[in-house]
Amino acid sequence: MKKRLLCLFMGLILMLSVLLTACSSDDEEGQENNTGAQTITMCVITERKVCNTDAELAEYLEKECGGDKNSEKYKEMLKVIENYENVEEAFTKVTKESRINVDLLFYTEDEYEQKLTTTIADAAEYAQEAERAARALEKYISDYQAAYPEENYPVSALTNSFYRHFPEFEKYKDYIVQSAEEDEEESGNEKVEDVYQAGDLGVKELVYPETKENQLDIVYVSGLDMYTEYIENDWLIALDSYVSTSGKKLYDYISGSLLGGVQYYGSTYAIPNNVQIGEYKYMLVDKDLFDEWLYNNEQVNNILDLKNFLEDVSNSNPEVLPIDATFEECISQFVWYWNIDWTEDIFGDNVYSIGDGSEFSLLGALYGDPATASRGQISLGFNSLFTSPEYRDIYLKLKAYEFNGYYATENDTRTDAAVSFVDGDYTIKASMEKNDGVYKDENGKEYYAYVVKYPEVDEQSLYGNMFGVFANSSNISACVKVLTMLNTDAKLRNILQYGVEGVDYTINEDTGVLTRSAETLYKMDIEKTGNCFIAHPEEGLPADYWENAKNQNNDALINPLLGFDFNSIFQEYDTDLDYNLWSYLMQYTAQISAEIEACEDIEQLTKLVSDEKSGLCVTLASDPLITVEYEGQIYNDFPLQLSKLTNKMHDTSEDEKYVGESPYAVYYTWMQSYGYVPAGE
Repeated sequence: MKKRLLCLFMGLILMLSVLLTACSSDDEEGQENNTGAQTITMCVITERKVCNTDAELAEYLEKECGGDKNSEKYKEMLKVIENYENVEEAFTKVTKESRINVDLLFYTEDEYEQKLTTTIADAAEYAQEAERAARALEKYISDYQAAYPEENYPVSALTNSFYRHFPEFEKYKDYIVQSAEEDEEESGNEKVEDVYQAGDLGVKELVYPETKENQLDIVYVSGLDMYTEYIENDWLIALDSYVSTSGKKLYDYISGSLLGGVQYYGSTYAIPNNVQIGEYKYMLVDKDLFDEWLYNNEQVNNILDLKNFLEDVSNSNPEVLPIDATFEECISQFVWYWNIDWTEDIFGDNVYSIGDGSEFSLLGALYGDPATASRGQISLGFNSLFTSPEYRDIYLKLKAYEFNGYYATENDTRTDAAVSFVDGDYTIKASMEKNDGVYKDENGKEYYAYVVKYPEVDEQSLYGNMFGVFANSSNISACVKVLTMLNTDAKLRNILQYGVEGVDYTINEDTGVLTRSAETLYKMDIEKTGNCFIAHPEEGLPADYWENAKNQNNDALINPLLGFDFNSIFQEYDTDLDYNLWSYLMQYTAQISAEIEACEDIEQLTKLVSDEKSGLCVTLASDPLITVEYEGQIYNDFPLQLSKLTNKMHDTSEDEKYVGESPYAVYYTWMQSYGYVPAGE
């Protein structure tokens, strides 16, 4: 429930709490609604269809089973429900140690968003009516006390009187009182005492509130679009203040890249599930060949350091492919190329897309150390690349490999390679760190391995699987406590993922390997149910799988462009890109590409690139005169105006030929707004 509502009723809440704490046994009904124990709902994604309520089961019977209770389909659903209820019982047994009862609501991914949207609408309507009921109750009490100050009626009596006169508001009683309890807990006030009842064996049991109509507390969130939609519709509450108190343990268990990455305008609205992030790209150098020439593997960092080795292999081992990769794949390990394309939508507006950085362009940025290719550590500036000595050196060295025939070609039949590149997980890095840089593949072949690209946090690993708290929840602190347990308590985590140990699955004590029971009907996706790193590895995976994944995440970088989108920026500020200028750059890039392709050897290419009088290093240092086609006309000696495209502070509004925004200025402003500008820039 929103803070403004809690503040509005603070006076009334305090009076109610004091009275209910001290009331006698004849006010037993009021006590039951204020036990201090809490009941929350939690929406989770299941791989199997489940009926959560009698109403859902009745609907399933009619629609899926033709009303036949003796059908195998219906009988199987009853078994599924029983299995899932047993899991819920085991789950809540753990959460009840913190006086929190959890009503798990299981939905398949296909049905979830529609059901959630409907429930949100119902819950929001319920919350609005509850606010109206609370205001009416407050007014009733204050009006009565003002009219009869001498009678000094207790608030509880006036409250009961209110509900007798206005029974239509009684259904919102629990909602108002539970909101009061949470506000008291957060402000440090004394909570009401728990209430117990006699259990089946005469043992006292804590009384938990029943779930309210349309109660919605913890919700599953999948994807950036869903996340931003729910935030912008005020369906999720910012959790920062709760995480820093009751959920501070999360900082020790959730990857910092994930927790920091999901912030939206500086606030955290959901807790991301720790999942394995991305993959490394490794350069593998054939150890036998490398050692044959007595080279030192410790002097190698990347493909540029292998010039002499590749020359020796090419000259002495023609049956071996020197590099099992293309020029484009190799240079993309060092440079980001800016490519922007656009199409018109049905309204005639431009829709922009950014390339993956591998297609050649005259503008881009060098990565440098691959371990720093991360948002906030690097700026993908719109630099005139051929004017950079470092870029020219990298470009010409890798092009020399191409002229020497080192790269794989489409029709190459050689299967052995001196140097190759593979995508892989942390196990390769662990092996090379343990064995002096040596990695042995599954066939026993040994390589010197080098990391040339680190795992990268992308949109899916960041926003793909999260849990948030519905903004109108009356139990926010309890929700954060459960989410904290789900991400820090291995027992609770494994129950939600695998069910009850010994019933739904077993763990081999010697190997740590998990095996599911043949009888279990419980089936969940491990990435959708919480912190993967404290769960048992999935069936068939090694016992150290998640430990390796944790180490991999510690190396993970955030894509420098994650969250950047020209379209959303232009839509928000009602502007556009200077696409004419960018179109001229694309035409000139094509011209330069043709000149490069026409070079017959590395000497010609070096002259084209590095000649101090006419090379690209000179002509692209200022605004070159180019030939462009514009609106069907051919223009010679057209000024490209690279200065606009390479100036992060360029203000196109001061230009007489203004047709849109400078792309670099838009990108740099975005970095400034979110604090992503690297230190020193």
